[in-house]
Amino acid sequence: MAAVTLGAGAGLAQASEANHARTAATAEVTLSAAQARTFLANPAVKAELSAKEAQSVRAVADGKASKAQTRGAASSAVKALYNLLKRHGGKLYDDAVKAAKGGWGKFRSYMNGLAWYHPVRIAWVAAGGEVQYALWSYINSLF
Repeated sequence: MAAVTLGAGAGLAQASEANHARTAATAEVTLSAAQARTFLANPAVKAELSAKEAQSVRAVADGKASKAQTRGAASSAVKALYNLLKRHGGKLYDDAVKAAKGGWGKFRSYMNGLAWYHPVRIAWVAAGGEVQYALWSYINSLF
């Protein structure tokens, strides 16, 4: 009886996490001015942004962004972080995807466990919680 109960609980937990991911993916993700400034200060991240994307992030950093620019900046941050993760590729990317498949907690732990000086870790910290969660949701939507 306990095994059946535990098995059902695990299924419900996974369903709850999947539902939470879908809700977060449809919610509006934002990037604060401080996060945008820190994000732009990282040359590795800046290299992943197109001119238009960098302009949106700069507008947020300066506190002069329209609603469209604010949404675009957050989306650009997720894209830049994902591209940076892929650029460092190989085992890092594969391990990140594996951790993402294991759930938000495992993914967050994996990313936080990277060396403090690693460009992906620096960008991860600069992005802030909402963008981090959106990145996890994005990776899960791919696989």
